[in-house]
Amino acid sequence: MKSILVLAAIAGLALVTGCATNVNSVANAQPSARPNMVADKRVITDQSLGGLIRVVSVNDAVVSGNLKKVQVTLENAKNNSRTISYKFEWTDQDGMATNGITQSWQSLSFSGRETQTISSTAISPKAVDFTLKLKEVSPANF
Repeated sequence: MKSILVLAAIAGLALVTGCATNVNSVANAQPSARPNMVADKRVITDQSLGGLIRVVSVNDAVVSGNLKKVQVTLENAKNNSRTISYKFEWTDQDGMATNGITQSWQSLSFSGRETQTISSTAISPKAVDFTLKLKEVSPANF
């Protein structure tokens, strides 16, 4: 009976600590990559999410000769795991949407303090600007 209680306690401890797992990483100390950093404008309508997920950087490039690509680095600012949803929207020089088909929300899970990059490539060479939309996914929505 004692061994069952000990195993249950260990399993419970592993479950609790597993939810607050931090991520360690290693990278080249002298990276060769030279990203084209983008000055960004942020509109925070969800103060809670704004304090949880931080935009670290935004950079862009041109791929396939004439398509704009953007990459955004996001960081979980807290020690506990969380999941967000995101989508990119592209516009042309006149401010008109270029997403032929509305892009659906994508899910992204973070461990504590984890940093991840997300990216999107415009589907039209007419796309010149993007908007990244983020929203928190509550555990009840899973």
